[in-house]
Amino acid sequence: MAQQKEIYDYLRSVDCCRVCCLRFLKGTKEEFVDIDAALRKRDLEPVDQENGEHKAKKLKENVCIACLGLFDLDRIATLACEVKEHAAYQQYRCEAGFLTSISLPIVLHLRQLALWFDVVDRFPQTFFPGTPPDIAVKDALKMIIIHQLERTLEKPFSVDGVMVNVPYTYANEEEELRTLEQVSPGVFANRKANKHTKKEFISRNAFEKHFTPSMINGDRFRKHYAVPPVSSEEVGLVRGELSFTGPTIFLAGRYNKFSRELSQTPWMIDGKRKMAGSVQETIGASVAPHFGVSDEQLIFSSSGREDVDVRCLGEGRPFVLEIVDAKTDQLPEDVAIRMEQEVGISQTVAIRDIQLVKREDLVHIRHGEEDKRKFYRALCVTAEPVTEEMVRKLRIDEPFVMQQVTPLRVLHRRTLLARPRTVYSVKAFACRENPHAMVVDIVSQAGTYIKELVHSDFGRTGPSFRSIIGSEIDIHALDVMAIDLDWPKKLRR
Repeated sequence: MAQQKEIYDYLRSVDCCRVCCLRFLKGTKEEFVDIDAALRKRDLEPVDQENGEHKAKKLKENVCIACLGLFDLDRIATLACEVKEHAAYQQYRCEAGFLTSISLPIVLHLRQLALWFDVVDRFPQTFFPGTPPDIAVKDALKMIIIHQLERTLEKPFSVDGVMVNVPYTYANEEEELRTLEQVSPGVFANRKANKHTKKEFISRNAFEKHFTPSMINGDRFRKHYAVPPVSSEEVGLVRGELSFTGPTIFLAGRYNKFSRELSQTPWMIDGKRKMAGSVQETIGASVAPHFGVSDEQLIFSSSGREDVDVRCLGEGRPFVLEIVDAKTDQLPEDVAIRMEQEVGISQTVAIRDIQLVKREDLVHIRHGEEDKRKFYRALCVTAEPVTEEMVRKLRIDEPFVMQQVTPLRVLHRRTLLARPRTVYSVKAFACRENPHAMVVDIVSQAGTYIKELVHSDFGRTGPSFRSIIGSEIDIHALDVMAIDLDWPKKLRR
């Protein structure tokens, strides 16, 4: 206890604020939340003889040499009120709560380093060159700010909440950091020689890697920088403009595509649109307004994709919309129903089962794609009239593996490879109305090029329906009937 008191009194004598003193005494979260109570409990400040309470010494006129005024508790309390009343914050309706992103100048690391050298020399039984002497500035600040925000906003801290961005700057930062070139010139020579090094004078990671008492010469450091550091009344940290970023949320569902003239995502070639709309844009136009974003901000992904001229029927194809900076994290049932109805009005696309999901749920749609099975129905045409023998040959119950060389039609955007793909079953039916047509149901591994499975792509796919029946055959129309993925949860609205 005596050593603790000695450390506290010394740090106060060199213009450390009470919060920074508590950092060097390794205060707990509960202590940073109530500094006065913490100092009373530790018996670190004199007692007011009139009422028996501890009282703080008169505040120093200079800003704190360690935090440069960052831990001004009155300013921190004001910050919480500013957040609550800020027009940009009020546009968010997020039940999850909030989180913080605090940007601090690197010069605070330099000042910590100077104090580190100082306390190691003065209190060698307590502080050591290889172990940071304090609770990190940012960690302590977050403990205090988060408590203030939770109390003022009446919402919890949550990684899924609205991010409160709080930037700080220091006018003399570059001037102070330049002294490091005299302390360790080799570090900066290497940074200048490395083409991957950013343009900033020194990064936070580089500072933490190269500048600790065990890594640099203490005498040289003292020659170029004051130990302990000094500050003045006029210059301290300046807080910048508050800004806010909404959570990234994920909306999942299933879509059907009924048009044979609609791409899944915007189809652009050389900056020009090839089609007026897309599945993504049709869905986005109904979803985006509720979340307060433009449909261009939505990031669309799905369990595979169908060609422009292929319909997607049955239960539909699972999809996910990633919504960045969402203004709300809620999807009321009536809103979900309205979204589904609005998309259905297009008559080209329908959606169902839309719901909010967690980021970790995306594993269902993003991994194991080639292990999934897809169910297709193809309308095929033959050069010769369809015979019973052709139909019999295209009724295959046992799985078989074929080799598909990258189809000519996608070679401009896909690597030239031979890909093995499994076809699990084939079942053909002759068409009464057309002697040159048959309907074929196909169950295959995801990633199979069905059109090429039918006509062989000039022999690049084999075996193909053409090689199996020994006659020319092509595909006239194709539908996706089902996708072997039981996700997201079926809601049956």
